[in-house]
Amino acid sequence: MDASPFTAVARVVKTHGLDGEVHAALLLRGLDASALDGAELWPVPPRGAPRPLHVSRVRSADAGGCLLAFQEASDVGTAKRLVGSLLLARASDLPAAEEPAPDEVDGFEVIDAERGPLGTVVDVIVTGANDVWVVHGPLGEVLLPVIDDVVLDVDHERRVASVRLLPGLIDED
Repeated sequence: MDASPFTAVARVVKTHGLDGEVHAALLLRGLDASALDGAELWPVPPRGAPRPLHVSRVRSADAGGCLLAFQEASDVGTAKRLVGSLLLARASDLPAAEEPAPDEVDGFEVIDAERGPLGTVVDVIVTGANDVWVVHGPLGEVLLPVIDDVVLDVDHERRVASVRLLPGLIDED
């Protein structure tokens, strides 16, 4: 783990139900969602003055995700304000062997097998089915679904992703 006092552990994807619960995508490989039970998490960007959220309940959801309830969020309106936020935890409060998930590719160069450089990943959109990389480069903004047919290889050391664009992903006028 790096020397930073805080580590991003999850991203709030959407609300769940009417009681303030949220669906969160876990960002650390090997992090069991139960490790967040009772945790103090800091939403980024903060809405107003920075204050921690206290996890009151954790439930399993789909692979790589969980449902979180917070003492400070008891209704869907409060939960909606958290959607899109990163949740940070003190690194010292986490199990020792966690490391960034392999899908953390912000800033990675993206190279298409046929067209060459497409640009740089500037964001990752988390969807229910698969993530989508937002790539900015010479072709403008390209949205790449993170699926086996598109993403051929991700080299974390070199910070390069090799892809094969499917027909229709870009305008080819």
